[in-house]
Amino acid sequence: MTTGVLTMPKENILPLAILILYMAITVGIGIYAHRQTEDSSAKSFLTGGGGVGLWINGFAIFAAFATGGTMLGNIGLSYSAGWGYITAYNGGVALGYLITTFFLAKVLRNMNVATVPELIKARYNHRAMNLVVPIVLIGTLTAYIVAQMKIGGLIGEQIFGIPYNWSVILIGAVYVFYTFAGGMKAVTLTDFLQGVMMIGVVVATGFIAVNSNGGFSVYEVAQGLRPEWTGAETYPPIAYIGAFLIWATCNAVLPHTVMRIFAAKNERTGRASLALGLGLYVITSIATCVFVIAGTIILTGGQDIEQSDGAFLLFLDQAVPNWLRGLAFAGIFAAVMSSVSAMLLALAAALSYDLIGQLKPSTSDATKRKITKFGILGFGVLTLVLSLNPPEFLTLLYSAAMGLLASSLFFPTLLGIWWRRISGSAAFVGASVGGIAYLVLLFGFDLPPLSEIAFALPLSAVACIISAYIFEPATPEQIRRITIAHSREVTDAEAEEFNRIAMAELNGTQPYAGASENSFETSNSGSVSKEGNNV
Repeated sequence: MTTGVLTMPKENILPLAILILYMAITVGIGIYAHRQTEDSSAKSFLTGGGGVGLWINGFAIFAAFATGGTMLGNIGLSYSAGWGYITAYNGGVALGYLITTFFLAKVLRNMNVATVPELIKARYNHRAMNLVVPIVLIGTLTAYIVAQMKIGGLIGEQIFGIPYNWSVILIGAVYVFYTFAGGMKAVTLTDFLQGVMMIGVVVATGFIAVNSNGGFSVYEVAQGLRPEWTGAETYPPIAYIGAFLIWATCNAVLPHTVMRIFAAKNERTGRASLALGLGLYVITSIATCVFVIAGTIILTGGQDIEQSDGAFLLFLDQAVPNWLRGLAFAGIFAAVMSSVSAMLLALAAALSYDLIGQLKPSTSDATKRKITKFGILGFGVLTLVLSLNPPEFLTLLYSAAMGLLASSLFFPTLLGIWWRRISGSAAFVGASVGGIAYLVLLFGFDLPPLSEIAFALPLSAVACIISAYIFEPATPEQIRRITIAHSREVTDAEAEEFNRIAMAELNGTQPYAGASENSFETSNSGSVSKEGNNV
């Protein structure tokens, strides 16, 4: 990272003006959202009150997932490690969206909960599981945010000519402010704006890369200059499998994806939003990781560059007009802030709504909201400090964090939704085996990048299945709510009653007395027999 005094080239004045305008708009959105949500509940603060429509939610999902890593890290990884590796990564992203859309979205939305840990608590009602899940989320999301903040620092150097550390602080002040002020409503509105900016920048730069290098033959030209770019020999095959698996599985438990489903106005809108977000992401991946990098390879003559994560910045400096360069800088800032703001909100929710709420069930809603807001400030400062000295290869850093998240929670979540037999004890064993195996492989063995999940994820699945037959199966009371959610949407009143029953049972004070041992009714959908393991 560079150090020194403020120096800004004249050609950066317009990009700076565009960036200042963009940041002013996001601050204004934060103030607006604060006024709209000032008297809302903790849950409304975390979900934006629900009711978000297709286009806003779809672009917000895209913006939250198409991170600064997508705009810089993925492009840099494509340049250094080859298009084949990033294609495996993006293929996993596509499958992850499909899994979430067709196997999870309906039930997640109909559960009428606010966070991933609350979903786990509603299904399993297991004390150890209720504590482990928010702890895992806090650790993995912190690493994710640190990786994204590096991008903001790089762009700050490029635009302002100031040291990396000050760039990080300036960016952090903006996204922490609007997240603190307006919660999910502010995050959703800013994400929509950021998503529109990002897709515009991606399409424009992709068009320039193709148009200025002989049309679609740009791919063949780049391949001739840097043959390893289109090869698959950079890493062993297991690394490609690992990159695919991480992103095929983490979407189901990634908070800023799942919380968007909770924010949708209904289940159908939640599904459609995921499909729209996936389509925008596919466009982004093709334009950046293929055409923009092909154009960059032509600019460099196929030579290695000192810092791979700066490949897109190199293309912007040498190939695009100044006005578009300014929009692109703002678009990359948008990519950073859209991800870290959603992650920051999820971090604060994991602390206040899930961890403290679990340790002290009597915590009032007003107190939870206060803890959430101060959690945003606390985690904002923590991640800023950690971002001052980040590692290289952004995509590998945050993908490794997502590998731990998926290894721990994917199968306990998926099986919990679709398999009636699995209980909280079995889910806890599966989560523990997957998470511990991943960490041991990550820090104890010298394996190819991201390959650890190829071993840890199957171990988690096997542990869940075996444990499900060792421990007592889930009771009708434990799966009543998930069964109703498969059939119809759970109302706020039902959700509140289910939560009351769950906490009473967890504390051993008041078991549920309304469900029969042999069957239980689901309104508007008939009865569900206890026989059989599938919901």
